[in-house]
Amino acid sequence: MARLSWTEDAVSVGGACERGFAVERNRNVIPGVLWCPAAPSTPQPLVLLGHGGGAHKRHDRMVMLGRMFAADYGWCAAAIDGPVHGERGPVTDATDPAYRQMWQRPEIVQDMIDDWKATLDTLSALEQVDNARVGYWGVSMGTMFGLPYVASDARVRTAVLGKAGMTGSSVRRSGIDTYFKTFAPKVTIPVLFVMQWDDERFDRQGQLELFDQLGAQDKRLHAYPGQHADNGPEAFEVQAAFLKRYLQRTKA
Repeated sequence: MARLSWTEDAVSVGGACERGFAVERNRNVIPGVLWCPAAPSTPQPLVLLGHGGGAHKRHDRMVMLGRMFAADYGWCAAAIDGPVHGERGPVTDATDPAYRQMWQRPEIVQDMIDDWKATLDTLSALEQVDNARVGYWGVSMGTMFGLPYVASDARVRTAVLGKAGMTGSSVRRSGIDTYFKTFAPKVTIPVLFVMQWDDERFDRQGQLELFDQLGAQDKRLHAYPGQHADNGPEAFEVQAAFLKRYLQRTKA
């Protein structure tokens, strides 16, 4: 059984309360960080945040989203370090040989699915979290691990995915297309899929192919000009609004 422990004291920043945690699963430690509203009055939705390759749980993007969801939307949000990233290893760049080696481990995707499930198991027990309203946000590596996860955990009600596809240099490095073929048809929750039209890591057609393979009836595609690291000017606001559409509703 997974066990949650707090590794840091809570710190309040701009209406958001941030606190480091660790989840122990089968003797493995999963480092994470939780953002919640500074003064939640009732249990709130939880958005799980999957970081990109070479990043970590406190990457600038994770912190920005965690604080935005907590302070502006009144939700909770949580990020964990991916394998060999952050406190779990040396990778700080997706071109690092250790990143390629990570993908050679046959159990790597299932291990990350289990890590996310264990993390949600423990966070769902917190009084500030409404475990009936859980979403997921993760692009690039956040989709490479996150798409199989959301396909495998019925507790997740909606997701923002993207910047990933069936072909491209990142696919040749990771072999992720094999997992996408298996899991994409099993993603039946509402999905907003985002892509960069000139992505140099995932080919345009391969991203469109992955979107087409998603099994969701409610799936939206947002494409912006630019390369992999770029984002549309209103991209994050649009993504938050999509999550809100489903997380603000009570479960039927």
